[in-house]
Amino acid sequence: MAQFSRLSIVVFAIVFLQTSIYASGSIKPGGAINPRDAYTQGKALTFQKLVCDGCPIAKGGLNKERAISLKNSLEARDEATKPGTADDEHIKMLGRDEQEMVHYYLKRRFKL
Repeated sequence: MAQFSRLSIVVFAIVFLQTSIYASGSIKPGGAINPRDAYTQGKALTFQKLVCDGCPIAKGGLNKERAISLKNSLEARDEATKPGTADDEHIKMLGRDEQEMVHYYLKRRFKL
């Protein structure tokens, strides 16, 4: 009987701890992401991979005009015809999910 009690406590603890681990992240299980997280992650990716020292776009070089160029390149990534800017190449530095988050950030930040 004592062994059964210990086993049930261990099983309960494993299930409870696993649930709390999933609940502690900013991205929800199943790949869903809320708009605030998408904005935050898109901003971080933009300034880690596209706009920084040693990045394709110099610090301070991201303005509304450049954001429009990036947005157009991101939207045309799967199209046969590209906008024809250097940003067509720059967005290739990002993975598909990263491109989505950067696109979301640019649209919200610059009201595009």
